[in-house]
Amino acid sequence: MEVDAAEIAVVSFERVLSGDDTAKRAVSKEIYDAFSTVGWVYIKDHGIPQTRVDSVFELAKIFFDLPLEKKYSWRLKDAKVNQGYTGDGDEANGGVDHKECYEHRRYNNDLCPSAEELPGFRDTLDEFYGQCLTLGLNVLKCLAMALELGDNFFDNITKTADPQLRLVHYPSIERKILEQEGHARIIPHTDFGLCTLLFQDQTGGLEVDPFHTGEFKQALPIPGTVLINIADLMQRLTNGRCRSTIHRVVSPKTPGDILPARYSIPFFIHPDADVLIDPITKSQDEVKKYEPVNAGEWRVFNTIKNYTTLKGSSVPIGSATAA
Repeated sequence: MEVDAAEIAVVSFERVLSGDDTAKRAVSKEIYDAFSTVGWVYIKDHGIPQTRVDSVFELAKIFFDLPLEKKYSWRLKDAKVNQGYTGDGDEANGGVDHKECYEHRRYNNDLCPSAEELPGFRDTLDEFYGQCLTLGLNVLKCLAMALELGDNFFDNITKTADPQLRLVHYPSIERKILEQEGHARIIPHTDFGLCTLLFQDQTGGLEVDPFHTGEFKQALPIPGTVLINIADLMQRLTNGRCRSTIHRVVSPKTPGDILPARYSIPFFIHPDADVLIDPITKSQDEVKKYEPVNAGEWRVFNTIKNYTTLKGSSVPIGSATAA
């Protein structure tokens, strides 16, 4: 059976945005139940207008249609900043990803096109970034409620958080290229922050291995929703209660030898760089499954590992490699 809306829960966020405390806690339990089983949830009625999401997809198409030489003028250079453009094949951790990306950050966007170069690009992304951050932090607040950590637990470790808004373009490509060993639109991986918000177009191709059995199932796009998944630091922090699960992007289930282009917009939420991610236990008898890691070192280490263009960089990571 494919992973679809019947298996990844679809949860309305309207009761969180406008309901009373009882309603919020009911939604929080639904979200936690999803995160503790398959690690994913579709959120609808989330408060971000579809017109805003559509406008960001349109800007992504305009940006990626620019000449490669122009896009390379904004090329990502620094793992610690992780902002700017990456080309097809730049990101590869154990394989070859056929995609190109633009990374937008909260504090430092020096490699963002100017208003003269791309009118409305920075302003629209800044506004959308703020909307995603608000939604993401509200989802984390629900998770804190469900785990009885105190409603403001995640607020206290994201005061200066610098999430990463990514525009992704998977160019039209021959199916046989993706069928080569080690090639994919995105190779199987887990995300390495706290959680990820994902807006998909309708092309398809996202697949999830919820129980790490090697059985990948489709996670189909559902109009009007944002798909949210748990990432590695959250799994560590919750001592495995929330599950960071493997996923990939492959050929969509469409006929023909030439695959259509695909666009997606993930928003990766990370904690403050100085936070120590130390697994939370609920009793004296519960054993910690993971060693503590520094959130900032963990992020830079994993960024360097992912980008072929940054392989020469190095950063001390301590026990972060224990994942």
